[in-house]
Amino acid sequence: MNKNYIVTNLIDEMKERMPHGQNLANYLADTLCMGKESVYRRLRGEVAFTFDEIAMISCNFGISIDQIIGNHLPNRATFDVNLLLSPDLFKSYNKIIEHYLQVFNFVKGDSSTEIYTASNTIPFTLYSSYEYLSKFRLCRWMYQYEKIKTPNTLAEMQVQEKIVAAHNELSNSMKRCGKTYFIWDTDIFHSLVKEIKYFSELNLISANDGIHLKEELLQLLTELERLSVKGQFNNGHEASIYLSNINFEATYSYITKKDFQISLFRVYSINFMDSQNPHICQMQKDWIQSLKRHSTLISGSGEAQRIAFLERRRRIIETL
Repeated sequence: MNKNYIVTNLIDEMKERMPHGQNLANYLADTLCMGKESVYRRLRGEVAFTFDEIAMISCNFGISIDQIIGNHLPNRATFDVNLLLSPDLFKSYNKIIEHYLQVFNFVKGDSSTEIYTASNTIPFTLYSSYEYLSKFRLCRWMYQYEKIKTPNTLAEMQVQEKIVAAHNELSNSMKRCGKTYFIWDTDIFHSLVKEIKYFSELNLISANDGIHLKEELLQLLTELERLSVKGQFNNGHEASIYLSNINFEATYSYITKKDFQISLFRVYSINFMDSQNPHICQMQKDWIQSLKRHSTLISGSGEAQRIAFLERRRRIIETL
């Protein structure tokens, strides 16, 4: 493995994560407690970073050294997964949301950003700002974990303000990206409606909760109808919606902008594992494009298919 490759990639990763307007050399001098000349010798490759220095850089910048090394090996790829190490599930959940907020905040506002999502469930970014739907998602996850008593009603469920704020920010950040492509399984609403009915039968949500969830689902469907007709979010950023003619077994996402790409795979209900490995990203991109080729565009065109799809989803929601 080329030593210069690793150092170059480490420096590139640091530059990408530096707050706008700040100087990398100054930041490293403060972080590593060394003089600027010593920092510059390391940045020029004249002196190697020590193991302790790399560890401090990794912690302060949130850089995975494994990923930098793994990206250079043709037969190996590294993935990041948000490990739920805290006994406090709310704290773990917040860490998951914050992690993906970092990704969206990094790519939003850049005209070169493109987001591709092939989803067999309703993407959370489309309903994260809805009170009862987001609460239901969290309640369902907690119940599956069996580590915390679920509330008798969603109305009683107390969600921390920082989580509510993160939900809203997640929705807004996604809508501020250059172009977004959604590829949906035709059963995209059916699974959520089925889960709501199941939790209602278990008396884990109240009848009143069911009414609120139904109202929000209909509201979401109306929002998606406007999105599919206009082909863009209210802020003008483009959004294309495709309906898949074949079923797929998971949710795949691929995000790219100039000099950056990341692939995400949904796991364990609310979590994702992600990789910036170029080979994984290319495979993910190719797979999503293959699904797109077997799908029908319903945003901005495909009026007959769009109307039929929305009407079928409305009938499914009305069964609640």
